[in-house]
Amino acid sequence: MKMTQDFILKKFVDWSLFNRGFAIPVEMQNILALHLNSGFLKHGEKRNVKIILNDETYEVTLTSVNFDRQKYPEHKDMWQIIYSQNGKFAACLKNLFQNSFNEIVALREQNLKANVEESIVLYTTDLKDTFYIEPIFADEIINPAAIETEQNLESLFDSPKLTDSEATIVKKYRLTKVRKLNRSIGNYLKKLYNFQCQICGKNVGEIYGVQIVECHHINYFVQSLNNDIDNLLIVCPNHHRIIHSANPTFDRDKKIYTYPNGYSEGLKLNLHL
Repeated sequence: MKMTQDFILKKFVDWSLFNRGFAIPVEMQNILALHLNSGFLKHGEKRNVKIILNDETYEVTLTSVNFDRQKYPEHKDMWQIIYSQNGKFAACLKNLFQNSFNEIVALREQNLKANVEESIVLYTTDLKDTFYIEPIFADEIINPAAIETEQNLESLFDSPKLTDSEATIVKKYRLTKVRKLNRSIGNYLKKLYNFQCQICGKNVGEIYGVQIVECHHINYFVQSLNNDIDNLLIVCPNHHRIIHSANPTFDRDKKIYTYPNGYSEGLKLNLHL
C-alpha cells in the first residue's frame, strides 16, 4: 500500500500516549477529515479508525470530545485518538519504546517528569479511516553539526530528490526519518501559506509558474535537533539566504526578526506559530 505523506502530528512519548491516547491538533482536523469515510466529525461523535504501527494494524477510536458548548461557546472542538491501556495497541507502543516507558514509570513513582526524546509521527495513508505511525527512536537521530552547515542540511531536507553524495549523508547519519518528517511538515506548511513567504508575503515564483518557497528552522537544526512544526518557517529563497547570512534574532512572542544592524522585520503571514 502506498503511503501518502500528509503529516498530522508529532508527539513525544509520555504517560498519556502509553495508556490513554493523544490529541489531534485543531489546525490539522481539516486534513485528517479528508481521509475519513464520513468526513468531519460532529461534536461528541466517535468513530473506529485504524492505525498501522510496526507492520500491524490496530483499531482505535477517534472521538470529538463532548464538552458543554453552551458553557464554552468559543471553544473549538477537540479531537482525540483513544484506546485501552491494556489493549494491543498500547502494548505495542510500550514494547517499542520500552526504555522510555520504564523511565517514565520510574520517575512517575517519584512524582518527577521524564525528559524523553523519542516520539511518534502520525501520517495519513491512501486508505480512508486508516493512518500510519512512524516511531522515532533516540538512537536514530545523530547530531550532524560536525559534517554539515545548517543551510546545506536544510537544502538536503527540502530537496525532493537526493544526489548520491546527499543520500550517503542521510544514510550514514541515520537522518532518513528526520528528512521524511521535515518534508511532510514542510509540504503541509507550503500549501497552508499558498507558497508565499511568511516574511515578505510574496509568492516569488508565481509569475514564472514555479513554486520555490523553502523551509527554515527557526532554532537551527544542527544545534537544536528540533524538527517540530513550531520550529519551521516558510520563506522565499531571498529571505532564507539573508537569515543565514545575517543570523538575526527571532522574537517568538512578537514574531519579529531583529538583525545585527538594528533592522527589524516581522511576519506578514502566520497561521501556525
